[in-house]
Amino acid sequence: MRPNIGGHFHPRGDLETPVLNRIEKIYTDLQDKEEWYNRARPVTDIAIVYPKTIQHIRNDVELRSAVRMLCELKQQFDVVTLSSDWSKYKVLIFPDNVIFTDEIACRVKSHIDAGKTIISTGFSGLDSQKTGFKLEKEWGIKFMGENDFDPAYITVGKRFDSGLPEMPLSLYSSGIDVQPLSDTKVEANLIKPYQNRGWDGNYAIVYNPPQKKTEMPGLTVKGNVAHFSHQIFSGYYDKASVELRRLFSNVLNTFHDEPILKTENLPAFARIFVTEQPNRKMVHLLSYIPEIRGKTPIIEEGIEISDVKIMLRDEKKIFKKVYLAPEKKELPVKNINCYAEVTISKSKGYSLIVFEY
Repeated sequence: MRPNIGGHFHPRGDLETPVLNRIEKIYTDLQDKEEWYNRARPVTDIAIVYPKTIQHIRNDVELRSAVRMLCELKQQFDVVTLSSDWSKYKVLIFPDNVIFTDEIACRVKSHIDAGKTIISTGFSGLDSQKTGFKLEKEWGIKFMGENDFDPAYITVGKRFDSGLPEMPLSLYSSGIDVQPLSDTKVEANLIKPYQNRGWDGNYAIVYNPPQKKTEMPGLTVKGNVAHFSHQIFSGYYDKASVELRRLFSNVLNTFHDEPILKTENLPAFARIFVTEQPNRKMVHLLSYIPEIRGKTPIIEEGIEISDVKIMLRDEKKIFKKVYLAPEKKELPVKNINCYAEVTISKSKGYSLIVFEY
């Protein structure tokens, strides 16, 4: 996206010098970094597949939540539609309610046959009538109808429970019942509540503690296809459950253990993304917190962060030099396995780190 500042001249044609001074300040700062911005392309290896119209993309909470979750997890991803080429991505994510057409099923089958990963949630993967999974054999589960637990809880098995508390976790969303087929692993089970939310004519039923573990799958894995029974992205949008994000991260990291970028000591609110030009890659580190003041979101100042470790995958090439732009201050770099590792001692608002081959 190109920067754009709009405005209107006064009917008399007066020039507002303070406005022009601010525009000059903004564009001067951009010009200092232009050589690293010009014709740079994003570096991504994950795609959120969302084959809906632009009206849906702007409003659907599951997409907004999936984007936020992957940003918080520092993953490098695109949002793609049917008009995009999916072949370059190692992981395709289908959030909550992506119904499969014949075209989607064909493209997903090719992705699976290439040994790549699929993660789907909730109703995603069902056919247009929502009577069954379009790729039932590949998903390894049979659709049994909508789940009636309200709320639904989940207990996670050892494979994906890293960092999770040893207690039932609420999914904060609706979902489906599935039956595992042969060779499908059940990695988490649903837990039934004592009673569903409701109204008995006199009282609201609002205390709904977990009762007992069921045999109903909450997370299944068949080969490189992982499916969550419930709409975890909608649940994350509703309650911002850190445990839901951690669970999703555990699944993603298991199938995608060499991402483009890894970080340490970088807070969830910070954003980081990678672009590339011939013979170099750029890491953009942002630390701002948009604040809603009344009705208006605003960013007034950057947040200082320190001792941030960045590990960029070098893809069998060795980075010869790493520096901060635009001042070109060189940074010490370690090459560990297939990653180049640097530490940013301090960053406030924005830092641009350049890795040159």
